[in-house]
Amino acid sequence: MDFQGKAVLVTGGASGIGAATVRLFAAAGAQVAIADRNAQAAQALAKELPGAIACGVDVMNPDDCLAMVDTVHKAFGRLDCAFNNAGITEIGPLKGAPVPETHDLPLDVWRQVLGVDLDGVFYCLRAQLPLMLETGGGAIVNTTSLQAHVSYPRTAAYTAAKHGVFGLTKTIAKEYGNRNIRCNAVSPGVVDTPLTNTVINQPEYKDSLLNTIPLGRFAEPEDVAKAVVWLCSDGAGYINGTVLVADGGYLA
Repeated sequence: MDFQGKAVLVTGGASGIGAATVRLFAAAGAQVAIADRNAQAAQALAKELPGAIACGVDVMNPDDCLAMVDTVHKAFGRLDCAFNNAGITEIGPLKGAPVPETHDLPLDVWRQVLGVDLDGVFYCLRAQLPLMLETGGGAIVNTTSLQAHVSYPRTAAYTAAKHGVFGLTKTIAKEYGNRNIRCNAVSPGVVDTPLTNTVINQPEYKDSLLNTIPLGRFAEPEDVAKAVVWLCSDGAGYINGTVLVADGGYLA
């Protein structure tokens, strides 16, 4: 896949799936903007990749998202592809405490998870779409989750947010497709990333979880990154409004 001359923005781009996607886009010739709440990590990754830039962003802040896209515009003059990937689960805001049942979930945890995982995607889209419209179109991929398709106990906020991203993706695809903007999403299964590895690698949990995945392994960030880059490529030029599941067969 060739992304020479293309400008790409990846949120949550400094680690995990985001960083793997940044590297693949850069290897394909794209100019990449790495956006992350951890600005230092984004800058460190950008230094490794010719032509890449970094910007700190809190996707819960709509002004931050507007400033992020303005940085991309000033640096590259356009925005061809955007991967809205920043996300958290309930585990982060609870700082290691057990996730309670839904009726005991602290309101601030609910608001923070929805704020990053759903509001944050909307704020990014709200900033990205005008620039894509101005420069002739583009391709957007949002990160959903298996939990846009199924759910588990004690995941109310995360599941609600990811269902919301599922619907938002389809709305954007319908609304902007006739102006050469495609919008799709990727639903990763269990991926070994900094967001998940403290849970999925617990000995008492790991084997039972692996037994639910026909391929017999957790995804690597690169497995999902390849799907994202393809969805943004010319090879996926007729793919719009699709939620691509990358789960090793879990939902089969």
